Amino acid sequence: MKYLLIEDLDAKADEISAYLRSIDDAAQIDRVDNLGEARHRLLVNEYELIIFDIYLPLTKGESEQDVSSEILADFARSRNYHAEAIAVTKYSDRGLQRSRLFNDNGVTVVEFSESDGQWRESLLQKVRKIQSSRRLDFIVFCALTKERSAYQNTEADLGEHMQIGGLNCQELSVGNYQGMCITPSRMGLVNMAIACTKAIELFRPKIVAMSGICAGVLGESKYLDIVVGQVCWEYQTGKFKDGKFKQEPYQVPMKSLFKTELEQLAEQPAFVTGLKQGLFDTELKESGVHVAPISSGSVVIADSARMTEIGEQHRKWAALEMEMYSLYEAASQSVVEPLFFGAKAVVDMGDQGKADALHATACTLSARFVVEVLKRKLPQLVRG
Repeated sequence: MKYLLIEDLDAKADEISAYLRSIDDAAQIDRVDNLGEARHRLLVNEYELIIFDIYLPLTKGESEQDVSSEILADFARSRNYHAEAIAVTKYSDRGLQRSRLFNDNGVTVVEFSESDGQWRESLLQKVRKIQSSRRLDFIVFCALTKERSAYQNTEADLGEHMQIGGLNCQELSVGNYQGMCITPSRMGLVNMAIACTKAIELFRPKIVAMSGICAGVLGESKYLDIVVGQVCWEYQTGKFKDGKFKQEPYQVPMKSLFKTELEQLAEQPAFVTGLKQGLFDTELKESGVHVAPISSGSVVIADSARMTEIGEQHRKWAALEMEMYSLYEAASQSVVEPLFFGAKAVVDMGDQGKADALHATACTLSARFVVEVLKRKLPQLVRG
């Protein structure tokens, strides 16, 4: 477990460090002794437990002073804001005066005393709470049960169903990496946004993904093509004025370097052929993988005229579906900052010809693509 110990007094720091190692054999403790270094570590690194001091020098060699407001402000906007935190102070009277400020920021305040071991008990409770919590290497989101069930046809292993934090979860492992496949209570942008936001904050994964089915765009995609969201937006945003809808789409792009990796993967014939192994639909002969713009909306479209209207928002638009924008927005706004991508396979062209014949194959294709990307990226993202 990784700890950040912010403490300028050597004797106190040594005693706290010794106790942490006595209750956690694998403890990795980063110690800093001034506000400047503490700010840097909070903003750059990620820890399971932050141990604050209330009085610190601003920089090494200066006299200590009350830095409560400054250090809590940095903590609140850092990637560690969701971590467990405790303030251990020797100054009981002055420390108690600042306890409300720390408590308001979710930080427990305890008094450090050589004669009273209460601070040890408080630290132990924090460590046990962290050890009992669950962090995941990755999360996959599927809007439909049949999309999640398709992972049975991949090299991943589906495990137990469970409800965690009100989320419909099923354990999913890729090699030695542990994740969840989560399905929201209903299809659509709103329910997926809630599920994605809750799951990312709860499990703090390194990478999140989405698989499933989508509608293709004539001229840009074909049946059973896998379309990976290079950029994603909600086509329904805008304003009705004078009887007309004026579009105002907000786009969320995939990270540039990751986009390039997936584009290169899509160009490898052997990789694409491997995704189709054991599948026999005639449409597979011409299908491929495309990293292209995808639009999301809350309604099912079975109207070619409406598809044409939506297509005016991006000339390279390749697919339409109902949830991916929620994942991209939730991941991009999260302090956790997971890598994210979505891949869906085309089952219709958003016109009157909608049918279910290709759904099973499409779900398997997109699930296999997600698993293959996870196999390649997880060793780079998960250290130790």
